[in-house]
Amino acid sequence: MHSVRTFSRCLVALLLITPLIACSSGQEELEEVSTETTTPDIEKATVFQEANEINVDRIKAEDTIVVGVIIDEENLMSPHDRQAGVSFVGEINKLNETGGILGKQVTVIRVNSESRLSVVDAAAKKLIEAEAQLLVLTCELDYAAPAIRRAKEAEVLVISPCATETEWATGAVDKLAFSMTTQAQKYGVELANILWDEGNRTVGVLWDNSAPETIQECSAFKSRWRALGGRTTIDKAINMVTATDIINAGDRAKTLDADSIVLCAFNRVGTLALQRIRGAGWLTPVIAGLTMDSAAFRPLDISGIGDFRLLSFASTSNDDPFPEVRDAAVNFVSVDGVPPASGRFILGADLAKLWIYAVNAAGTANSVAVADEIKSLDSFDAVSGLIGFDGTQSVLRRVLRILEQDNGQMIFQKTWEY
Repeated sequence: MHSVRTFSRCLVALLLITPLIACSSGQEELEEVSTETTTPDIEKATVFQEANEINVDRIKAEDTIVVGVIIDEENLMSPHDRQAGVSFVGEINKLNETGGILGKQVTVIRVNSESRLSVVDAAAKKLIEAEAQLLVLTCELDYAAPAIRRAKEAEVLVISPCATETEWATGAVDKLAFSMTTQAQKYGVELANILWDEGNRTVGVLWDNSAPETIQECSAFKSRWRALGGRTTIDKAINMVTATDIINAGDRAKTLDADSIVLCAFNRVGTLALQRIRGAGWLTPVIAGLTMDSAAFRPLDISGIGDFRLLSFASTSNDDPFPEVRDAAVNFVSVDGVPPASGRFILGADLAKLWIYAVNAAGTANSVAVADEIKSLDSFDAVSGLIGFDGTQSVLRRVLRILEQDNGQMIFQKTWEY
């Protein structure tokens, strides 16, 4: 299976080489405008630049539909933001290759937010002045706030591919603000349902207490697990300081002996916990929630990782059962040069497909009209499968994937639809 995946990735890379060579004569011009593209025809479609470099007059003169992507490319939020942002760009580039939308090309201005409020604010100001009809924003509401404030004043549509705060679902962020995910609690509930459905009856629970999302995820898991009648052998908060001592104590007390160990953690704490569990000699199956699904997680960092599974939004090993997911991975490569490193990438592709549909249905890219179309949807056939807002402004229903570790890679095991 590993050799098949390797061959598939090599084939994708080989297919991408030809158009890149064909564009080599325009290399100097591409470097000058910092443009990411796959063909000369959409040379100006995606511009990656600093906020102070955004030329409002030039953008307005091009008579295109303008979209801004303000995500963290390198700092605190990048493991969660970047994959979805790159995927969104890849989908819009593909759209432009096939003629654009409503008879126009889409210009994507991609800005590295650096998880800095001043950068987010400056970028949003320039993009709104350039008449952007959509702002794609970071996963974290606190960092998105300056852009949301400006978008609200200008009535510009805002969609985050991965924000989980309650305010998005209720519309408290803004009447024109949406998220492609929902609260971490929902995914904790579904993790409990998955394990119970598989026949698990005893679990150990380790949760990262350094972030609200991981606390919420496992809190909801435990509530649902008790309601189902499950038993818990260990229930401990961990972090980079306490994880080793807590897991060593669990080793001595034999509380790591369960049908499964549930891990709600971001990458650093989750990786440390796995290292300590396996280092203590426990081979208990471990399953991690969606909070650990990020571009920073590497199974190869854990020696003897063994039976480990991960709840994810998509598989990145060219084995996802949905063909559109595999196509989106190819579009991701066309932008980034490497395959996606996290299932979170698919959230950007889902966002792009939803926005394209709503623009076509509304017959305009106007933010208010597009938002009304999104609100009218009961369900939508996204790239990753059927999604639903259920009367809110966050995606509450979607098809999740359970991935399993195989030779240091996370491969597809099954889907879970709720």
